[in-house]
Amino acid sequence: MKLSSQRLKDYLPEHPAKTYDSVGCCIYCGNNTDLSDEHIIPYGFGGRMVLPQSSCESCSGLTSEFERTCLRTMFGPLRMLYDLPSRRRKDRPKTLLLKVKYKPGDDWTRLPVNREEYPFLVLFPYFVMPDLLSGYETASNRGAVAKKFWIRGASVARGFFENMNDLIADLGVHAVMPEADAQVDAFCLMLAKIGHAYAVAELGNGNFEPLLLDLILKKDLSNRADFIGGLNYDEAPLNSLHELSLDDHTCNRPNLVSVRVRFLSKLGTPTYYVVAGRHQKL
Repeated sequence: MKLSSQRLKDYLPEHPAKTYDSVGCCIYCGNNTDLSDEHIIPYGFGGRMVLPQSSCESCSGLTSEFERTCLRTMFGPLRMLYDLPSRRRKDRPKTLLLKVKYKPGDDWTRLPVNREEYPFLVLFPYFVMPDLLSGYETASNRGAVAKKFWIRGASVARGFFENMNDLIADLGVHAVMPEADAQVDAFCLMLAKIGHAYAVAELGNGNFEPLLLDLILKKDLSNRADFIGGLNYDEAPLNSLHELSLDDHTCNRPNLVSVRVRFLSKLGTPTYYVVAGRHQKL
């Protein structure tokens, strides 16, 4: 990817805006006081689908905590790279610390590097399909664990590897090591929150049996593999920021409410599936 700073910021399309009907109670705990609007995909990730009056102060604080972990640590560099929304854009640092080694036998140390020259890593975990959709029971890695990651390099000014070679020469060092922070537990909680909120928005609150509330409210990811998973191979990139839809993989399990999620799909990122609930029996 060899784009100018401005073109790189404009590389990702805008997420379509949609405002659903107001809920009037918290979709997580049922409280009907101190309600705020819920961005189904976080605002800081460019999400513009809003579920009004749907999250109480307590639950909003809880979900915001793990969303912030994802947005500021796991995807903080990515958001700066593509200039994704921030309520504190002016506070974004001008320099970032890069891991460098001055000589072959030296320990790694960190140097401040101008953000326009920083070699970014974009990282997403791979999972297998949720057990409830696949019909198979995952024997290991049932919690927030990923054995494999989708990793791509990008930089603002030049191609990724060209930029790293130039940095090595400019800094007078032997090697540089780009880094990425995999916060898989917070990422899974964010997927669960998105899946639940989207199911409520599309089907209506109380119109299905939710399966993710204990996972979200208690942060219990011990059986993540039942509800949260995805494709462990790459789909073709699409010209969209995020993909979010009710899933069509439930033809053999029509009682399940499943949500398909793909962040930054123009980059060819992994696809995730979240089992949000069960349809009510008629």
